[in-house]
Amino acid sequence: MRPSIKHPTVVMPRPTKASLARQTKIRSSMLTSTTNTMLKSIQNEQIKSETDLRTVGLTKRTGIISKNHVVFKRRRSLNKLAVIVSGSSLDNSTSDGETLKQVIVASLTENVKKMDLIGSDNKENCSVKSTIALRQKTPNLLLDNYLAEQIHIEQIEPPYVNEAGNDGDDEPIDPSYAIDYISDIMNLLYTLEKKYPVRSSFLTNPSLGIITIANGSAIRSWKLTAKHRLIVVGWLIQLFYSRFHLSQDALHICIGLLDRFLQQCITGTNGDKNFVTQKNLQLIAVATFLLAAKVEETHHPPVDELVYVTDHAYTSDQVKRMEKKILHELHFELNRPTSLQFLRRFSFISSCSDEQHAIGKFLIDMALLDVSCIDLSPSLIAASATYIARYILNPDQPSPFEYCWPPDLQQRSPYKTLQSLSNGIRIVAQCIDNSLSGTSSKEYEILVKRYDHEQLSKASVYCAQQRMLIHQLAHESFEK
Repeated sequence: MRPSIKHPTVVMPRPTKASLARQTKIRSSMLTSTTNTMLKSIQNEQIKSETDLRTVGLTKRTGIISKNHVVFKRRRSLNKLAVIVSGSSLDNSTSDGETLKQVIVASLTENVKKMDLIGSDNKENCSVKSTIALRQKTPNLLLDNYLAEQIHIEQIEPPYVNEAGNDGDDEPIDPSYAIDYISDIMNLLYTLEKKYPVRSSFLTNPSLGIITIANGSAIRSWKLTAKHRLIVVGWLIQLFYSRFHLSQDALHICIGLLDRFLQQCITGTNGDKNFVTQKNLQLIAVATFLLAAKVEETHHPPVDELVYVTDHAYTSDQVKRMEKKILHELHFELNRPTSLQFLRRFSFISSCSDEQHAIGKFLIDMALLDVSCIDLSPSLIAASATYIARYILNPDQPSPFEYCWPPDLQQRSPYKTLQSLSNGIRIVAQCIDNSLSGTSSKEYEILVKRYDHEQLSKASVYCAQQRMLIHQLAHESFEK
């Protein structure tokens, strides 16, 4: 066996009072240095949080942090710091602990004062921002030009009076007809159609093309003609009825906006005559399509889809800018009545059949394509369509005017005599006669095919069968 080796024992000296005091002083100095570093790190974190709060927009106050009037409680770590440090340190020297507490309390009070100053600065900044916001919220002077004007409404249609009395045989009238307000509504429509007239002079009598010189070559300026309008309106009809399957009301609103905008740009005093170009014509049509769909439909087609139907000739931003320009040129007045609104009223007064109303709708749609119908007011187009429809449905009448335009219609419309209707009847009948002659353009064929269905009482087929009567109305003198 190996012999065990005995190591020499080491005798530890007993600590003296001087060495114990030295160790206590070293420990206290170490604690004070660590607490100072902790306080510096806490102050740095506070400064960072304050800068973050300033960038975010928070207002820091004593005890709370508020953002947009929503109050959040501040963490209480700063308040508990003195208690935690004083309780976990300085077990040996009470005097050093007291000094450390005083240092911590002093640093906390300085931080609180800084926070109060930040809160007051934020208050001043908020007050300045609020005054700037109030100044910015002043009404725009541009909107003053678009305020609604006071118009004088003529009393054309008398108030409705229930002449049936309490007879039990008559069926109650549908409340959706708004019988109590219908006279006021119609009188307003008659007034508005006079306020927004449309004349075909911007198409039939355009200004002579000016010869301009560009790059040394003579170029004749482009002119908007009736043929251009026919192509654009036919394309819009195809979009409404075949592509997107939208309502007839939206179609008539769209064509009305198109004619009014073109008239304003070409013949208006403040309009830009050079704005209506061959390149912009389809863009104007797409923008009026979008406006009419927004006015009448529940959901309008997406702008990207409208850009697609133009074969990406324009961008969505161009369509939106054109829409904005149309609104400004028309002063946001999009409430010009359509002939379809008057046709419904005349059909209701005359207690018409489904065939008569379908023929009337076919006639007013065909009138959209004809340039000569632009000069006619919407109510005159609807009255002429009602007269023609009743005339071809019952041709053998001893008194055509009294049957085709009964006394109720004479009383509740501005057209009291045959002479007041003669011009409209002649122009609409000529339009239908020319379109059914077989030599019409393809734009008319779209509507003829649409009204060939059974749901629309085959109105186009019946009008083609009664073309001789329509031709007679187109060339009649209407003199008594």
